[in-house]
This record gives sequence, structure tokens and C-alpha cells, in this order.
Amino acid sequence: MIKLIYPLIVAVFLSFATYAKPKLGTKAPDFKLPDIFTGKIYTMDDFKGKVVLLNLWASWCTGCKAEMPEFFKLQKKLENRDFMIVAVSIDSSKKKALKFLKKVEKRTGIRTPFIVLWDSKKNLAKIYKPIGLPSSYLIDKKGILRKEFIGSFTTKNITLLEKEIEKLLEEKND
Repeated sequence: MIKLIYPLIVAVFLSFATYAKPKLGTKAPDFKLPDIFTGKIYTMDDFKGKVVLLNLWASWCTGCKAEMPEFFKLQKKLENRDFMIVAVSIDSSKKKALKFLKKVEKRTGIRTPFIVLWDSKKNLAKIYKPIGLPSSYLIDKKGILRKEFIGSFTTKNITLLEKEIEKLLEEKND
């Protein structure tokens, strides 16, 4: 009987490990993705020393349409601080993602103020395993994953995110 149970326990443990997503308090997973506008390749290491809001979005996502203008305003507000939004489009079509951003630029009167990466293979979504879009991850100056936000930010709740960002900006980077 024990000989049958042991392999089952190991199989269950391994299946959970396979589907595990990054844990808060651990190093944010690295990536290698192109900037949607320039093609420049970025990795997580490019943002060391900055508080990063890593946002997974898509042009077809209703919540993404609601929150992206708020992110444009937030980045402009914090542009002289050690803070960076890194928006990662998981659209299959680069053209659709660019069209989406152009609409937001027109609506806000702000040129895209942060780095936008294109992940056509959805590798980051496979790593972070969000339960929905949009999903955002707050990463501290040391590259540690500190908060996860599922769902969109609006004018009504963006101040909650700003408070979390401020906390991380005030931390010493020893």
C-alpha cells in the first residue's frame, strides 16, 4: 500500500511545482522581450534600482482599456522618481497593440510615457499565470516581487496603487 501512495504523493507535489506562479517576496522572474516601438530587447535587470509596475495587458481586454489612461497619467506624475511602468502586451498582433496605444495617446493627450514590451508568445503570462487581465505586479528596487493586482485600476482606485508605490520608493536600497 505504501509503495502505491508514495509515487502518488510525489506526482501531486511535482504537479503543483509545475503550475506554481512566482511568490511574493521572491525575485521577479527574468524575461527577454522587445520594445514594441523600437525593437530594443529588455530584461528585468534593466530596471534594477527602480520600483517597477509590470503590467500584463491586451488590446481586446475591456479592463485594460479602462486602466491604461490611468497608467499614462501615473507615469507622468512620477516621471522624475525611481519608478517605471513596464507594460507587456500579450497581443498576437503587434499592429492591434500599437493601434490600442495610439487611441490612448489621443484620449489622454500624452505620448506613451513608459516602456511597452511585446510578448507575442505570452511567455510572461505563462510564468506569472494571471487569473485574468489586466494583471499588474509591483516589484521593488531590488527586483523582489512585492504585490500582485488582478483587475483594472480606475480613477476611483488608482490612489491605492500610488500609496503602495510610494511605500516602495521610500524604502532604502541597501
